[in-house]
Amino acid sequence: MKTVKFFPFLLFTCLAVTATGQVAVSTISDEFPGSGGVKLGSGGKLYIGNFGQELDNPDGNQVWSLDLAGNRTLFATGLQGASGNAFDQNGDFYQSNIAGAKVSKVSAGGGVSTYASTGISCPVGIVFDQEDNLYVCNCCGAFENTIRKVTPSGESTQFAGGSLFSCPNGITIDPEGNLYVANFNDGRVIRIDPEGNAAVLAVVPGGNNGHLAYSAADNVLYVNSHGSSRVYRLTLDGELTIVAGNGLRGNQDGPGNSASFSRPNGIAVSATGDTLFLNSSIPLFDEPATGFFPLNPSVVRMITGLQGTTGVSAQGTDARLLLTHRLSTDGRRLDLLLETPRPLEEGSLLLLDIRGQVLQTKLLGSTPSGRHEYSFELAPLPSGIYVYTLQGKEQVISRRFYLP
Repeated sequence: MKTVKFFPFLLFTCLAVTATGQVAVSTISDEFPGSGGVKLGSGGKLYIGNFGQELDNPDGNQVWSLDLAGNRTLFATGLQGASGNAFDQNGDFYQSNIAGAKVSKVSAGGGVSTYASTGISCPVGIVFDQEDNLYVCNCCGAFENTIRKVTPSGESTQFAGGSLFSCPNGITIDPEGNLYVANFNDGRVIRIDPEGNAAVLAVVPGGNNGHLAYSAADNVLYVNSHGSSRVYRLTLDGELTIVAGNGLRGNQDGPGNSASFSRPNGIAVSATGDTLFLNSSIPLFDEPATGFFPLNPSVVRMITGLQGTTGVSAQGTDARLLLTHRLSTDGRRLDLLLETPRPLEEGSLLLLDIRGQVLQTKLLGSTPSGRHEYSFELAPLPSGIYVYTLQGKEQVISRRFYLP
């Protein structure tokens, strides 16, 4: 097991959001109980687990298959809170059971058997590497906030853990063997190298992440924000932009900038990198006073026109927004230059530490087009990696920097 390690390198300072009119959202299924993970099989079918009827009651026991024509069939039953799922290198399907403290293997005929349970509690996201080692996100219970590694021979060990993790939810992997984990209890996306060293890659607005997927076609991540009802694109350098979602809970189809989602959770990406599939809850209202957070029924949504895009803005043009940073010579101040060709509504700048805690906030209000300069005082802060984020009504961009 490795502990948390921070990587002290300086990242690129230029950040751009390129708007596009190509992104479109459509609904491709009927309403059904399918609030868990979503995976795309080699045959072109989607597999959707049923987490359960509500957030605090993971009682779903089904896995469904759905073809792209919208034909849905029951693939398997007998699960216990069917949350995250994955395929191994042979194309066999596996399903985590958040209420059953185990990962199940599901045969092509729908037969369910226990694959792993040692060292596993409240499992959510799962993923296999190229050698068929299984990595499991333990959200809560005896092994909470850890990532478990299970070898093909059944050996189970803790691969990563520590205070960076807070109900690790979604997990994916890149060709180099780096894992990417999305926390549910906060907005952090954490990168874990092949040795088990963990560091925060980005902080997604909204506070609650769903699952995430790696796109080999363009070497980026796509992250569902359960809390902000948006879908984000995240580069492996930590650049974060909105792909789709207007920030309001709903299930409206249409252009990416006007479409809406409700608690988007599971997510899968096509091999070509131009299409995403995710589930979205039909219920739009919660009852926090009684602890009722409904999830089902759900629908499957499809986002097309993605490859080569870096975000969506309401204008739907090729407008370009730039945000650059510079440290003062004494390292006591962070200077930011914002260049925007159009006004920004309800903007704010945040300075966060590597754990995602907000250290300083600047409310920008309505910002006119043009060049704008801002600064954060860094004098009290220790050396380390920090994050600055611009949040606007239609734009969210985020970047890391190293304070020597």
